[in-house]
Amino acid sequence: MEKKDNLISIIIRTMPGREKFLDKCLFILTGQVYKFIEPIIVVQKLKDGDSLENIQSIVSRWKNYFTNIQLLSHTSAQDARSRSLNMGMEAATGQYLAFLDDDDKVYPEHYSNIIERLQKSKHAWAYADIILATYNIDGQLVSRETPFKRERYSFLNHIKGNFIPIHSFVIDQFKVENIGSIDETMDKNEDYEFLLRLAFKYEPLYVEKFGAEYSVRSDGTNTIMSAGSSPIELYEKRQKWIEAELKLNHRKVTNFGWWVREISEQTATHNKCLEQINYELLKESKRRLKNIYRSVCWKFIRLFRKINWKLRHRPKKKDIIPETNAEAAMLLLEIYSSKSWQIICPIYAIESILRQFK
Repeated sequence: MEKKDNLISIIIRTMPGREKFLDKCLFILTGQVYKFIEPIIVVQKLKDGDSLENIQSIVSRWKNYFTNIQLLSHTSAQDARSRSLNMGMEAATGQYLAFLDDDDKVYPEHYSNIIERLQKSKHAWAYADIILATYNIDGQLVSRETPFKRERYSFLNHIKGNFIPIHSFVIDQFKVENIGSIDETMDKNEDYEFLLRLAFKYEPLYVEKFGAEYSVRSDGTNTIMSAGSSPIELYEKRQKWIEAELKLNHRKVTNFGWWVREISEQTATHNKCLEQINYELLKESKRRLKNIYRSVCWKFIRLFRKINWKLRHRPKKKDIIPETNAEAAMLLLEIYSSKSWQIICPIYAIESILRQFK
């Protein structure tokens, strides 16, 4: 299929029942500075009888804005997100290719920034920084963090773990050859496995600007195929992720060589240590977090962080006490691993002791 110059094909995955996300997603795309957009909506139905009427209605409503919008569908009772991406890639007519899940957000200059940088370089693809936005069950914003932020691209760090979410990058299809398709045997980590193959062949261009948000909700609806929250469902979901990680590690070794196993072993040891720390912190994590926030040491750290954020034009973070101990434990791990805390923690220990005598 002949590709059209300067057009960006954006593949959007969705399902019946997620119309509110799709509608908002298309609304957000209308605000893009870059106007040469071809939205390709790929719907996964769980059974043949599932109606597309509501989705078709949304597409018709936005067709006045996106004259070349496409609507595709397929049926699978299992998670077939990889198939959705491949269908979109096959239908794409644009020079540029991007992916977007229906509930994620892209900022107005996201695509224009990346495409402008690609046009001035020889790179075949580029990615921007992404903010992790967490919402509670009522849809209220709980936190905005930057766990994907890296100072530069490193394939070695990338193979240890994915820090390039699916909607953070754009591919120039005029500059790539035989990049392959998404592995449809994978229903998790499918975009990560594809990106590693792409990065192994073409070094990416890093655009140091926050271009989008990755949305996570406490009710589990941040993925198009979500498990429930009962103990059995959570256990099954955990088991599926373990299986997915094993499959991913096998793919890494197959694609890049035996040496990947050494990296995987180091990462597994690190994760095991983190799990042990989490277990120890879990029961008292919220109390410990509160104590840190009210300490003089933390106020001192916050002052320098605010200055740093202002100089680097980064969004400010609030001192939040999460709803659950597990979320609080993750925040504690982030604080404990920071360089500023490692420097000041002896003083905090002294401050904690003195506070006991007040």
